[in-house]
Amino acid sequence: MIRWLERFRIRAILSALRHSRPRRRFLEVGCGFGVVLEQVRRHSGYALCAGLDISRPSLLNASRRLDRFVPLVQGDGMLLPFKDGSFDAICLTEVIEHVPDPVAVLREAARVIAPGGVLLVTAPNEAMINRLKSLLKMTGLWKLIFARYDAAGHMEDEWHLHAVDRRILSTWIKEAGVYAVRRRSLPFSLLPLRTLLVAIQQGN
Repeated sequence: MIRWLERFRIRAILSALRHSRPRRRFLEVGCGFGVVLEQVRRHSGYALCAGLDISRPSLLNASRRLDRFVPLVQGDGMLLPFKDGSFDAICLTEVIEHVPDPVAVLREAARVIAPGGVLLVTAPNEAMINRLKSLLKMTGLWKLIFARYDAAGHMEDEWHLHAVDRRILSTWIKEAGVYAVRRRSLPFSLLPLRTLLVAIQQGN
């Protein structure tokens, strides 16, 4: 189930990126072990794919997964070490709930996106996920499904600094000065476990 949800998230990100123009320079902020970045590198058509993460151990793991043509940079999303308009697309997937100041991070992302570029953000719908976890526990399905995984029983156990939902994410994007053009519930509207938000940078 977890793998299926992760594949769904990556497919949604790739689909959104395929509708962006041009496709020259892509940056994933908070790239972690490079799982998403690897798929973007393989399937999106971007000439340059780069990743940034604050964790050096995560970047070392990512470097083992990715080829030598993918630059990996250690840095903070609140102060990106790139010039204005450096990228045509930036992705923050399952990152924004972990940072102290989400609006500051989104403003920095907006700064380094070229005019007309795309910002993709995904975040978990914590209230919905907690309800689903409670239901699985009550029915006894939790142990059956997650017996092999060290899955947290509640979203507050996932090192999240913010409880995010679609409304909050949209508010943060607006405060950052980038306006959403499309919102999508993942995996689908009847089971909105995550929100994918696509925004366009109209100018720096």
